[in-house]
Order: sequence, then structure tokens, then C-alpha cells
Amino acid sequence: MDLHQLSILYYCCIGVGLLLPLLHLLLDVFDFDIDSGAGEGPLPFSLMALALGVLVFGAVGKICLLLGGHWIFSLILGVLFGGAAFWCISRFVIRPLKRNCPTAQGIRDLRWKEGVMQLAARRDFVGTVRVLSSTGSYVTYSASPASWVEEELPVGTPVLIVEVDEETNICTVCPFDSYQKQLR
Repeated sequence: MDLHQLSILYYCCIGVGLLLPLLHLLLDVFDFDIDSGAGEGPLPFSLMALALGVLVFGAVGKICLLLGGHWIFSLILGVLFGGAAFWCISRFVIRPLKRNCPTAQGIRDLRWKEGVMQLAARRDFVGTVRVLSSTGSYVTYSASPASWVEEELPVGTPVLIVEVDEETNICTVCPFDSYQKQLR
């Protein structure tokens, strides 16, 4: 095989590997997604993973040729390293990102959630309640006592969010024992 033609092939692979992300960016601007596989299967197809694999194939192959390696050796190493790069980026980056569920919990989803009072609430004073979010972190919201709760809700009181006012972003809360009495 002619080494000049193989060098041109490697340069083309490097160029395609660098241009594919730009093409992907342009297609994203036009809201056209060509990636398939939402994380299912052993190796989901991704344009970014393909771009990295082609880029690594071209770069490793050209480096092998520059260091005086045989053309077959450069092809074999290029395919091995390009395939490994494609597999690694697909397995350890693309697949976890596609499995990620970025749905943040809204205030309307707080109804019937458990929480703990962070700042005492009374009839004439809005306090705060701390709630465990869907991501596992604690979030604090404004809270006022329910209509049947007469006493102050001190700091550290376990409460139940019984209503949420989305306009004012205030949760209506009651202590657990108070809610059980209300049901009876």
C-alpha cells in the first residue's frame, strides 16, 4: 500500500473527527437529533463517540507512520485505539448521561411530603420547612401552619405538607399527630 495515500486517509479521519462535533452542534441548533439509543444495549450509537473514535484512529495511525512503523501495524493500532476510545466514551460518558433523569422537583410536587421545621411557624408568622428533594439534597421552603393547627410549630418538628400555594410559594404544614387527629 502507498504510504502517501494512507497518510491522506489518516488526515481525513482526523479532519472528520474534528468536524463531526461541529456538525452535531449545527444540527442541535436546528433541533435535529441523530443520536440513537437511550442507553439501551451494550453500545449505544453516539455521534460524539464516533467522532472521538475516528479522530483517535487517524491520530494513532499517523503517529505510527511518522515513527517508522509498518502500514499494517499503523492500521491495527489505529483500529484498536479508535475502537477503545469509542467504547470508553460510550460506556463511561454517553450512557450515564443518557440515563440521567434531570427532572427537578417543583413546589407543586411537595404535597403530602414529609419535612422538618427549620424556622418556627405560627398563625401570624411564616416559617420554613426542610424537605428531602428527589436528588437526595435538602431544600427549604416557606411554610405556614394549617387552619386546624392552633399551636406554634417549633424548630425540629416533623411535619406533613398538606397544601401548596404555587402563587406565593408557601407550603401549608401540620404536625403528624395533628394530621392523624384531623382524619379521625
